[in-house]
Amino acid sequence: MTSATLPSGPTIRLRSARDVLAAVPYLLGYRPAECVVVAGADADGRLPLLARSSLDDLCEPDDGERVVRTLVARASDVGVRRAVVAVCTARTVSPGTPLRRGVDLLVAGLDAVADTDPWLVTPDGYLGLDCADPLCCPPGGRPLDDLTTGEVSAAFVLSGRAVAPTEADAFRIWRAPDAARTLAARAAGRWERAGTQGAADADAVRRWRREGLAAWQEARRHAATELRAGEAPHAVRLPPPLLGRVAAALADTAVRDAVLLTLVPGASEVARRTAAGEPGDEVAAATADAIARVVDPRVGLHPEEETVAPARVVLEAVAGHVPRRLQAPALTLLGLLAWWRGDGGLAGHRVQAALALDPGYRLAVLLRSVLTAALPPGWVRRVAARAGDEDAGPPTPDPGVG
Repeated sequence: MTSATLPSGPTIRLRSARDVLAAVPYLLGYRPAECVVVAGADADGRLPLLARSSLDDLCEPDDGERVVRTLVARASDVGVRRAVVAVCTARTVSPGTPLRRGVDLLVAGLDAVADTDPWLVTPDGYLGLDCADPLCCPPGGRPLDDLTTGEVSAAFVLSGRAVAPTEADAFRIWRAPDAARTLAARAAGRWERAGTQGAADADAVRRWRREGLAAWQEARRHAATELRAGEAPHAVRLPPPLLGRVAAALADTAVRDAVLLTLVPGASEVARRTAAGEPGDEVAAATADAIARVVDPRVGLHPEEETVAPARVVLEAVAGHVPRRLQAPALTLLGLLAWWRGDGGLAGHRVQAALALDPGYRLAVLLRSVLTAALPPGWVRRVAARAGDEDAGPPTPDPGVG
């Protein structure tokens, strides 16, 4: 099961369950198939919950109960008041089948915490799961064109969102051409050797780490410049040797941690000191404060898009250019960024890819445990807690997607 809490962005109004169904592929980034998707609105009309589970998991009694428990707990935790359940399948969802039992269990569980509206989305149409009114849901359902060519789809397209055909297409990191990969690999090897040769000299190690962080900052500035000029993220071109240096530097834990800190608002100085290896309680305290802005609901901040967008471009380019043995740090940081933004589906995919390359990579193992526990980032929990404290009453009939 994967989940996502929507990041900030242009407000698009979803006035009905049909609007939510039209929005789901844009919110996920791909067209869901053979899965169940739950979109939950809170009292303020935001969508703090977007989650999907495979139908195979839902059909299995033990796995299905686990999926339901997790989703219901998450819906309750983030203050969901209304939920749309979309069963996306070409299968028959008949009463008495294992699939229908799993769906009914999910709907009943969500009904305990929210007003729940279940729908069936097939390759040919969409309809209310139990709707018997032919004026509302004709036999076979309403045509999918109602969803894909309506106002909601147009609004998402105008905002720059795209829909990939499949989940794999949405999450793919494109492999760079062989010539570029060769240049990146050679640069990475040189940078690794430079770090190894100076390992006995503390000053040389600090200098190597500072230069590694500087390479990261250079690549990120390059990506930011092209993005501001209107270049699409996948079209940003970064020098392969620079990407190789960044990859080799990220293999060092101190540099990787410093890179992470550069993405936290107000933590640029502690990032520099971390890369320089400056000891002391002051640096440790500043680091703890910075990490709290990611995980702690009391002070948690939403990531700044102008900071993390070029970072994603660089990290994906690193993963697409360097040998497999150097990809785990970049993939893990991509997973952490996705989790921080609220995209648990992408986070899980990136972490799984990192652990497939390096099963013992500690940051990836830690992040996997966070995702398994369905623990949201600090800013999500803060918003949910505030909504609960305010007790805003029933949800408005015009939920906005932010």
